[in-house]
Amino acid sequence: MALPKQKIAVRPDSEAKLAKLVRKLLREAGVEAILPTPLDRLFEVAKVKNIAELPDEEAFLKSLSKKVQNFFLSAKQKLRGIADLRERASYVPPDPNNIGRERFAKGHELGHNVIPWHNIDPAYLDDDESLGASAKGVFEHEANFFSSEVIFQGQAFQKRARDFAPSFSAIFQLAKETGASNQATAWRFVEEQDEAIALLIYYPSKAIDEEGNSVLSLWRSVGSPQFNRRFPEIDVPRAVRTGHPWVAARDFNKVFDGTGELLNGDQNVTFEWNSWWNRRALCVLIRRKPRLSIVRDILA
Repeated sequence: MALPKQKIAVRPDSEAKLAKLVRKLLREAGVEAILPTPLDRLFEVAKVKNIAELPDEEAFLKSLSKKVQNFFLSAKQKLRGIADLRERASYVPPDPNNIGRERFAKGHELGHNVIPWHNIDPAYLDDDESLGASAKGVFEHEANFFSSEVIFQGQAFQKRARDFAPSFSAIFQLAKETGASNQATAWRFVEEQDEAIALLIYYPSKAIDEEGNSVLSLWRSVGSPQFNRRFPEIDVPRAVRTGHPWVAARDFNKVFDGTGELLNGDQNVTFEWNSWWNRRALCVLIRRKPRLSIVRDILA
């Protein structure tokens, strides 16, 4: 059975327009090739106020519609950002435990303010779900991509990512350079590769395995263009648990690697894999190693 379509991450149809918009903003801000991208400078050039904390929550609530007020109050604890298009302002709560995630949220809210066709709804309130790959609605999807473009600086990251052999150590290094979270960097890293590689992300579910640990369920997958072309019917596990080789990364809190077969249509294909647990999700890289690299390894 092939991977469900709704679990495969794809870029928005407006990708080219958004990339052009980001390039223009980076150029006007004079921060091209400066990493991590100075987000405060982008807010300044875009004339969008970046509010570090709400000075008067009561006054802020009164400025919102009743519907949005209720949503804000119910989602306050997990809220990751607000974009107020009336005031060209955004508010992102500090996230000292994950600066990369906080930066992504800031880029996301900046996107809502800067993308011209988003100037419809007076306020966007974004929580953990809407800021993930499961974003519902075109605007959320576009704001996610805008933020990724801002943080990784588009094609410049592609060139840098292809300098590395695919591995989590390479991803961790690039995350430090860009100021992004490791998981977001893994996502973008895979998208920009010119070989067949994919990222699978599993989150704990309500189901419990024999060891008393949560069964991990597939949340999203993202493949490089070549991976998507070569393996359109790839069948990956919908859930993994203690005892599965990939889950050793969670059970022993270190990166694991190996090889294994996955079914693509009616053919078994051998992949290299690396798995890593980030304390919230299990991330698995699967790679069909190019034949040329095998020759290179032997000659080396």
